Amino acid sequence: MARFDDYATKYQTIRMERRDGILQMTFHTNGGPLQWGLLPHGEFPQAFRDVGSDPDNKVVILTGTGDTYSGPRAAGGTGMRSTPAQWIASTGGQASC
Repeated sequence: MARFDDYATKYQTIRMERRDGILQMTFHTNGGPLQWGLLPHGEFPQAFRDVGSDPDNKVVILTGTGDTYSGPRAAGGTGMRSTPAQWIASTGGQASC
């Protein structure tokens, strides 16, 4: 069972705020619109496990930053071009099918 204080600041691409059981998850890259790449793709599964296992979350709001919910894939060859070994390494060995 996860607790908000343990995961609220754990993720680089998700800012979390909770009041009265309402959790807002704001997706971002360096404070701007989220750019898809290995980092958010690896963080999201664990973040959703943390959020889902916290009984104090009653409502979850998913939102983005800036004028878009989610921006383009990050530049620099990140994203879907990774190999299975890179994917597993990026998720800390927690990847599952």
